[in-house]
Amino acid sequence: MSDRHQIINDTEFWARLEYDASHWLGNSDDKTLRRFWIDGFLPDSITDTKYGADVEGTAWVGIGGSEQFQYRFIVSVPQKMLHRDRQTFCIKLLSLDETKQTLRIEVAMEKHVT
Repeated sequence: MSDRHQIINDTEFWARLEYDASHWLGNSDDKTLRRFWIDGFLPDSITDTKYGADVEGTAWVGIGGSEQFQYRFIVSVPQKMLHRDRQTFCIKLLSLDETKQTLRIEVAMEKHVT
C-alpha cells in the first residue's frame, strides 16, 4: 500500500469523521437530515483521483433513537491530506440519500488561525 493510501487505516481520522459527520447532520439546515447520525465507518477501498483520493466502504447510519442501517459511503480526500497531518479537517460537503442508502462526504484541510 502506498503512503498516500494510509488514510484507509487511520483510525483517528475515521473516528473524528464519525463525530464531525454526526454533528454536521444534527445541525443541518435541512431539518430532514437532523434525525440521522453516524455510528462508524469501515473503509474497504481507495481510488486515486485528480483531486486526491476517494475512499469507499460501509457506514452505519442511525435514524432517530436506535435504528441503524448499513450505507455505502464515498469520502473524497484532497491531495494535501493524503501525506500530512489529518487531524485538522472540515466537512466541505455531505449528502445522504436515504432511498439508495448512500453517503457522500468531501473533506478539506481546515485553515489554521494564527
